[in-house]
Amino acid sequence: METANSQKFNFFLKGNSAKAVLLIHGITGTPSEMNYLGKALNKAGFSVLCNALPKHCGSLAELRRVTWQEIAEACAKDLEGLKKQYADVAVGGLSMGALMAIHLAYKYPSLVSKIIALAPTIVYDGWAVPKSKICMDVLWHVPFIRNRFNVRESWPYGLKNELLRAGFERFYRNAKAADDDDRIVIFGSPFFPMSCLYQHYLLTKVVKREFSGVRAPILILHARDDDMTSPKNAQYVYEHIASPDKHLVILDDSYHMITIDKQKNKVAEELIKFLS
Repeated sequence: METANSQKFNFFLKGNSAKAVLLIHGITGTPSEMNYLGKALNKAGFSVLCNALPKHCGSLAELRRVTWQEIAEACAKDLEGLKKQYADVAVGGLSMGALMAIHLAYKYPSLVSKIIALAPTIVYDGWAVPKSKICMDVLWHVPFIRNRFNVRESWPYGLKNELLRAGFERFYRNAKAADDDDRIVIFGSPFFPMSCLYQHYLLTKVVKREFSGVRAPILILHARDDDMTSPKNAQYVYEHIASPDKHLVILDDSYHMITIDKQKNKVAEELIKFLS
């Protein structure tokens, strides 16, 4: 379900070629995290679509109820809509969105020309992830627990850019789980519902089984110092996906949110080169 707020931040940028790109933001994120990349791709001639994922950009109670199947269905609908208008459609995503892009390429091989995996997240094993995370791997299997508890976003919020990070920090530090704050559509949710982490885990199990059936060319970008998910995730995708045409780029001056962090220009350049 989309809220009025989320619709404001959905975007479709019409290009001047027969090529289009579907961008998928991360779980608990918003289309805003893909905005810079979308504009750069559009400037290079591509049409670009990015919609808010189901039950995102609204209340935490709504976000808790989202399932990975709902997300997959919504992304498939966007993909099919683009394919009706454009001969060549690439799919790219950030974090969980990267796994969803691979899932779409597996399910709809005739619709996806190329895959872009940005900071693909199979496990949360970055240097800033609390050691208590290992407990969540057990606790989120208990419905009563995973449907009630949230994990607050913590420093450095996926950002190496200190000025940008400061803006996120001001919002995240003072946010309360009961609030329905309009700024969520800009900054994303200040909390990770444990139920969302569980849905991510379920999607990961599915996509790992699908790697051997994916043949579309793929570009994988990951930050060496990713605070949330280490480059081992990108390496795993690179080694296990069956695509004969695959490329891995490691960034040296970013954290997890590579679409808006210090090397966002390099990310855009790599994508344009790959898609062209």
